[in-house]
Order: sequence, then C-alpha cells, then structure tokens
Amino acid sequence: MCKVAIIYGPQSSTYSFPNNHPMSGVRATSFWREISNRKLVQNEDLEIHEPLLASVKDLELFHTPEYIEFVRKSSERGIGLLDKSDTPAFKGVYEASRYVVGSTLLGLDLVMSKKVDHAFNPIGGMHHARADSASGFCVFNDASISINQAKRKYKLTRIAYVDIDAHHGDGVFYPFYDDPEVFIADIHEDGRYLFPGTGYEDEKGGGLAEGTKMAIPLKPYSGDEDFKKAFRRVETFLDEARPQLIVFQCGGDGLEEDPITQLKYTHTVHRYASDILHRLAHEHSEGRLLALGGGGYNPDNTAKAWVDVVESFKANL
Repeated sequence: MCKVAIIYGPQSSTYSFPNNHPMSGVRATSFWREISNRKLVQNEDLEIHEPLLASVKDLELFHTPEYIEFVRKSSERGIGLLDKSDTPAFKGVYEASRYVVGSTLLGLDLVMSKKVDHAFNPIGGMHHARADSASGFCVFNDASISINQAKRKYKLTRIAYVDIDAHHGDGVFYPFYDDPEVFIADIHEDGRYLFPGTGYEDEKGGGLAEGTKMAIPLKPYSGDEDFKKAFRRVETFLDEARPQLIVFQCGGDGLEEDPITQLKYTHTVHRYASDILHRLAHEHSEGRLLALGGGGYNPDNTAKAWVDVVESFKANL
C-alpha cells in the first residue's frame, strides 16, 4: 500500500525565535491544527512519525565543526545573533535546530527504504543557512544535509531539488552550483527586491554542472499564472534530468498576504506543483519525494498550503 509520512511532534514547534519574530513555532502548530481539521490523521495511508534529533555527525555533512560548536554555546547562553542580522540565538536553539535536521533525515530514510512513497517535514527547508553561518532565520541547512546524505549513504547520482519559497534558496543553490549530480530548480521573487538578493536567470551551473541549475526570478506581485508558466519550465527540466530522488522545498511565503514578501499566489500553486512532482517522482525515481515546509509567515495561509501538499500526495497515490 502506498503511504505518505509526516514527521511531526511537540519538538516541531520548538524551532521558534523570540520577540514576535516571523519564524515562530505557531507555524508548526497551525499546520497540525489544519491537518486535524481536515481529518487526515485517521487515514490509513498517512503515517505520523516523531521528530528525531540529528547527531553532530549529521550536521557535519554540511556545516563546519566550528560553526556547530558556536551554535551550541550560543544556545546555552541564549543571547546574541547567529548571523549578522536577523537570526537570534535563544536557549534551546541548538536542540530545536537539530530536530529540524533529524526530522528531514528521517523523512529521507523512510522514502529511500520504501517504507513510504513521500515524506513531509513541515519545519524543514532551512535553505539559507551556510556551512559556517546562520542566515535568513535558518540555523542548520537540513536541505543541503539531506542531499549530501542521499549522495553518501544511498549513493545517488541524480538528485533534484525544487524550491518554490519566495526567497531564493542560496544556501542550497551555490554550495551545489558546480555539482553535476544535483539538479536545482528555484522559483522565487526577484532578488533585486527581496532577500537574499540572489538567483538570476543566467546562473545555470558551473563547469561540468552547466545546465543542471535553473533560477527563475519572478517580479513582485506575480500571481498564479506567472508561477504556473515558470513551473512548466521546471517540469521539462526535471523530465530531462530523470532524478533518482526529488527534494521539494514548498515554502508558503509566496502566498498573498504574507507579511514579508510581495508575491501574490493563491493556494492553487502548491497543489499544482505537488501534483506534477508526484507524477515525476513516480516516473523517474520510484516515487521518492521528500517535501520540506520552508518559509511562510502568515501561519494560517502557510498551514493550508502545506496541507494542500499532503492532500495532493494522498489524492494521487
């Protein structure tokens, strides 16, 4: 029987920055409330798994030992910044961030072992974190760690990463820019108007990886039709890539009424993208599809979009 796994538990809401920060644990609890309201937890094709705590060895798949230790000490003190701008330390941030990574790696293992077809970690998708620094509310980069784990543990040589978060996933795009085994398609608000100011059309991969990267910036106030036009390009790109695994960062901050972006999507886009990625996963990668929540700072809207992703996976099984 085909199954979908969600990695969620009380630990999911601990990734929550203080002082009315946009990245709040409310995002996770809003997601679970929406899952419960739609009565999805009673479905036999849906499995709920408790979050796991990543090991230091897991973190070192992408991050430097010095940075990991810096986060640990900052977490103990509970003060200061983990980057130069908007990612504050708080007591317990080290453990909360390890749950993000551990949950994503659990999802990867469930998918690769064929215990489920698709897995979803709503608190995953921390796509800005760098090897030696936090960035853009992201402490440890679970997306990049999962890609490296797929290469190391499962020996995959054709991995696709698809990112529809309003912000360009610079912490994934550039570390793998010269890697011909990682195919990246990223639709985002134009970096001339939005953090992190990166992700341009002419960036297509370096060296032997040329043609394996696709950045699609959209102008502010772009809506559903603009997104769907862009995603049709992504669909062709993935068909040609024939990936063995698809990692999907399904950030909800491109939705209209998000407080920190200027895109104007409706929930239609998440269902649209998920339907296509489900089909491509079954055509090319034996169904292996790992979804990560990403951004989204209107908790109710983001929760609905994420549950639309789960419903798409279930409806298409």
